Formats: sequence, C-alpha cells, structure tokens
Amino acid sequence: MASPLPISNGSSPTYQELMNQPGVSYEEQQRLKADSLLGNIAALLVSRGNVDVARLILLVQNCSIEYDGRNENDLWLEVHPGDREGFTEDVVELLRGICREVADRLSYDVQWLGVRETLLEVSPDWRDQLREVAEGKRQTNQARRIRAAEQRWVEDKLSFTNPGELRVYQALKHIQEKILPPEETIGIFPLSNGRISGRTWEPDVLVTYKGRAGVLEIDGPHHNARKALDTTRDHLLRDAGVAYVDRIPVEALEDSKELLAALQRFLRRLTETR
Repeated sequence: MASPLPISNGSSPTYQELMNQPGVSYEEQQRLKADSLLGNIAALLVSRGNVDVARLILLVQNCSIEYDGRNENDLWLEVHPGDREGFTEDVVELLRGICREVADRLSYDVQWLGVRETLLEVSPDWRDQLREVAEGKRQTNQARRIRAAEQRWVEDKLSFTNPGELRVYQALKHIQEKILPPEETIGIFPLSNGRISGRTWEPDVLVTYKGRAGVLEIDGPHHNARKALDTTRDHLLRDAGVAYVDRIPVEALEDSKELLAALQRFLRRLTETR
C-alpha cells in the first residue's frame, strides 16, 4: 500500500485557519482554496495507489479557482507547454472526479477541473527571436522554451537562467580544458531538454565522462519549491540510464575551490557507480 502524504501535525496553521484570519481578502481565500484542493487531490491519489498520477501534480505551476460565467466555479491547473501531454484525457477525468469529491466534502463550491498550458511571457521583439530560432541563429539548448527576457548569462552560445548555472558551467569547462587530458575529457550539456518515462525534464547540467552520463542539479532559491520532486526525478533518471545524479549546494557556488572539489567528487563518483 502506498504511504499517504504527511498530514498537518498541528504546528502549522491549517488552510481553514489561514482563510479565517482577519484581513484576508477574497482573492487570497480563493488562492488558498485552490492550493488546498490540489493538496487534497494529491493526498487521495497517493493513498489510493495512483502515485504516477500524483507525480504529475508536482508539474502544476499555478492553480486557481475561476468563475465560468454559468454559475459554476472551476479549478484550473496550469502546466508548462512541454508537460501538458502527460495530462491525458483519462488523467484529467480522474483528477476531475477527485476534485468534485474533495470540493463537496470541504464545501468549496468548485464543480469542475481543467488543465491548460501556462502562457509564456513574450516581449515585443518576439518576431526577431522566432526568426533567429527558425534560421538556426539562436542558441537552442533551451529549445523547449523561447526565452523572451534578455539573455543575461550566455557563454559559448549557450544560455543559462542564473549566475549559479553559469559558474558551474565555467568550472566544468575548466576541468574539461585545463585538468583532464583531451582523450579522457568530459562533455557538458547545460539545460538539455529530454524525455523520460511519462514526462519531459530539463536537467541543469548533463555531463558525459568515460562512457557514462551523469546529471548535476544546482540548488538555490528556484529549486527550493521542488525538493519534494527530487527523489522521484532521481529514480526516473536512473531508470532511463543516467548513472549518477548529484546536487551542487548553493554555498559551493560562492567558493571556487569548494565548487571545483564538488565537481571533481561528482566525476569520481560517476565513474565508480555501478
């Protein structure tokens, strides 16, 4: 039997307590209701053994309750366009049924659930960006996402989403070019989109070394909200043939010696993994 998700231990306020606090707006109450619904749906899925569907809940980037104009409220789940295909008709129908059950029991007045793609932020120069992608002039290691914002962290025609990713890339490149011999060096593939069982992932860095592939994830503020997904992701990557998965702590990003030591340890463990 699958283990249920952790329930409230009394040390943190419940959703109901948060919604009943003085000064909480109607909009904030609706946001809390939406998040409560999603959490209860996930808990029931796990308790009933539907762990694969429950994992999809972790791909939801935003959830909201919206009035549909026909005297009904809908719960909308928004996912990245690259993740939408995992929410098949059967999956959505299952989620919809559990949503109605939970909403009725919690008296949340939500009658329907839908899944839609998150709208990407587009800047006025999107035509130029699209033209560059179509003509092969724009870096494509993030092909899953046309990034509208200015590319602030770029090196060797590769884009990075934050300075930490760039530091790790530069340290790996130092190992590649200055430490390892050319006939025994590494391949570095930052933000390489890939498909593994049931979903699309974008590892921070895929590294190849001595006939093995390893994945590096870079901890930081943008990863904290997804820690619950780490173990599941690691298992799926290993099932798909990735020999070793490791994480670079945010503290190492500020110390070049510590970062270099962490990366060399990663490469050593990558070759030792069986």
